[in-house]
Amino acid sequence: MFFNQTHREVLRGRCVLCARPDDTGLCRHCRRELDLHCALDGPLCRCALPAPGLAPGDLCGRCLRQPPGFSAGYCAWAYRFPLDRLINAYKHHGRLPVERALEALAKAAPLPWPEADLLCPLPAHWRRRWLRGFDQAERLATALAPHWHRPMVPLLRRRRATRPQQGRSRAWRVRSLRHAFLALPASRGRRVLLVDDVITTGASARAAAHALREAGAEEVRVWALARTLDAGG
Repeated sequence: MFFNQTHREVLRGRCVLCARPDDTGLCRHCRRELDLHCALDGPLCRCALPAPGLAPGDLCGRCLRQPPGFSAGYCAWAYRFPLDRLINAYKHHGRLPVERALEALAKAAPLPWPEADLLCPLPAHWRRRWLRGFDQAERLATALAPHWHRPMVPLLRRRRATRPQQGRSRAWRVRSLRHAFLALPASRGRRVLLVDDVITTGASARAAAHALREAGAEEVRVWALARTLDAGG
């Protein structure tokens, strides 16, 4: 049974994919399926896209032409079935029971950057947050902060709403996100791990990292739960 709008709400203590009894939100059978179909293996480019054959620190062709403003990207999962359905059920349909499963996946990954001073969520615009009732990146960063023993500090403000980035041209994405974020003065001198749920095109992370660096952040790296594989960084 897959979790979608036609099914009843998932009961506490059951797997969010198959409804087997499980306290973590994902039973071992469904976790094995996620590992099989969604795990990202091998080296990643700075934009967090898989880059077979690249040495650590090397850039893919797209990033060689236009390097991101952040110095590294980390991601353990590909945004594909069935993880994409879980994230959509949570983020776009308010299926909050899915959150515990996503947090369990996130916490399975070690802190990728031990030198990080803090976690900073990539914020949604207040209108989108109001419509959803929550900000998924903020909730994810809040859950990871005590697990990774780093403070969660919301250093970014979203100045204006932007349309979804997927399927748009690079030029459109750059124009759309120009000056979309404002970083607080407390960014100065900090090593910031920017947290988001999904990296789609990477344009939002680039714009947010640029704002943080302009405010004086020493270094910015990006961590996301999932990465789409059909869009460049």
